[in-house]
Amino acid sequence: MFKSKYIFLLSFLIQMGVMNAQNKAWTLKACIDTGIQRNIGLKQGQVSNNINAVNLKQSRDNLYPSLNLTDAPGFNFGKTQESNGTYVAQNTTSNAFALTGNVTLYNGLLNRNTINQNKYTYEAGLQGIETTKDNLSLSILTGYMQVLADYEGVDITETQIKTDEAQEAQTTIYVEAGKLTELNLLQIQSQLATDKLAKVNAQNQLILAKVNLMQLMNLPVDYSFEIERPSNIDSLLSPTALASDNIYNLAEGFLPQIKNAQLSTEATESGLKVAKSLFYPKLTMSGSIRTSGISLAYNEYYQAGPIGYVIPNPSELVTGYTVEENSSNNFSNLWQQSNNDFNQFIGFNLIVPIFTNYTARNSVAIAKLNIQNAELNEESVKIGLRQAIEQAYTNMLAAAEQYKASTELLQTEARTFGDMEKKYKIGLESATDYLVEESNYNKAQQNVVQAKYNYLLQVKLVDFYIGKPITF
Repeated sequence: MFKSKYIFLLSFLIQMGVMNAQNKAWTLKACIDTGIQRNIGLKQGQVSNNINAVNLKQSRDNLYPSLNLTDAPGFNFGKTQESNGTYVAQNTTSNAFALTGNVTLYNGLLNRNTINQNKYTYEAGLQGIETTKDNLSLSILTGYMQVLADYEGVDITETQIKTDEAQEAQTTIYVEAGKLTELNLLQIQSQLATDKLAKVNAQNQLILAKVNLMQLMNLPVDYSFEIERPSNIDSLLSPTALASDNIYNLAEGFLPQIKNAQLSTEATESGLKVAKSLFYPKLTMSGSIRTSGISLAYNEYYQAGPIGYVIPNPSELVTGYTVEENSSNNFSNLWQQSNNDFNQFIGFNLIVPIFTNYTARNSVAIAKLNIQNAELNEESVKIGLRQAIEQAYTNMLAAAEQYKASTELLQTEARTFGDMEKKYKIGLESATDYLVEESNYNKAQQNVVQAKYNYLLQVKLVDFYIGKPITF
């Protein structure tokens, strides 16, 4: 019994832990880290750059000599012709064994320049990955800000509904007392219904903003998803005192897209050196150790006997040695010949290009065009960065003025609405005038919320360009 209670309690605690984990309030940093970790495009970029890393390793490995071991056994079936011209049906076995090596001594520094080209390409890929991370982080920042703004939008509608309900109760009393006509009550009730609809719309907008943020993080939609609402928003509204050109000078020194463009240009410059290497001679050294054999072995021996006679007496024979030959076909001959036919070789090979169908010249021309294209791309990236900083800086200044103006307007509307509310309660103002002023006050509140988070977003964007982390 005790054990069952213990298991039930443990299961309950685990379930509560899971629910708390699912309903946790996500910080901006957690959203960015999760988005980077789960982004498919970013993972594809990392895989692609891993290929660049392998290419770099291979270009370095090309400096080493090559060494190959070959073994070529063979079997011959059917008739073969012997030295006396006759054909004999027999099966033979052969084998050739070799150890060969080759090393490039000089090729116009082709290998070294290829290594440099692949190194710059790989390093540019790393910076490209960091650029993707930055772009994703800024997108998540924008989505996070929209959720924060929509949170406050829902809060404003809830406050409006509470105010309408209070006014509905107050107006009902006045109508029953005969101080106001029933039309006033109907107008207040109509406004209450309108504000309830506004709350539903604000809640739907908040849900869509959350869905957008979760999709940026590549998370499945969870309607219990919540983010952390910082309480020190006003303290974060502190724009930099730097001018836009100073911000650009800082950003140019550390942003990965600039480094990516610069490294890509250096890679194309190394590519030009690779192309020019085709004009130079190539000197290689090769060596081998070889042996071969066949199971069919021919043997020669000399035998004493008559080889002719003395002219003109045929009976007077001349003796001497004649060459006799025979062959044997067995596996031991194969190994015997392999031992006899053992040789070593070392040599050099010099290739001097004289005419190669203009391959080298056209490769150089293409490499020069690639450099021009890379330089234009680098300039375009710098111009794009400068324009983005100028745009963000200008937006920040405009957002600051908009937030200041909307705040001042809200303060005025708050005093006006407060005065109108007092007069309405004592019957000095009609419901129509009251509702008009209430609508103006509500719009002023919404404007301040949008202006505040737009201003904060622009401040954070400019902070990013001066190297500050994207966080609260």
